[in-house]
Amino acid sequence: MKKIVLFIAVALFAVGANAQQRQVGPKEPVAFAKEKIANMAKYVEITKEDSTKLQKIFVDYQKEATAMEDRVKRSEIVKALQGKLEAALGKEKYKIYREKSAADPANQRGMHR
Repeated sequence: MKKIVLFIAVALFAVGANAQQRQVGPKEPVAFAKEKIANMAKYVEITKEDSTKLQKIFVDYQKEATAMEDRVKRSEIVKALQGKLEAALGKEKYKIYREKSAADPANQRGMHR
């Protein structure tokens, strides 16, 4: 009986330690940018030129947003990000991306990770 309790305690500890490792903090800006660009590429074609522009936008955004504590300022940064993405992709391509992304069930609240 003691072995079973000990085994369960060790298993719970291992699961808790693993969960904490995943929640370390914000991603490194380049990794964050690559992940975001890959996500966008699921919905619209991203050219090499688009990728270069988007990488700079997302890296700058990640650096700025992680330094922000104020929610109001953070929401302003997000709005500015949307404008920059639209400028980088073009109005029509950005519109298509937003529509397809919003329609994807995986992007609905509570459905991702």
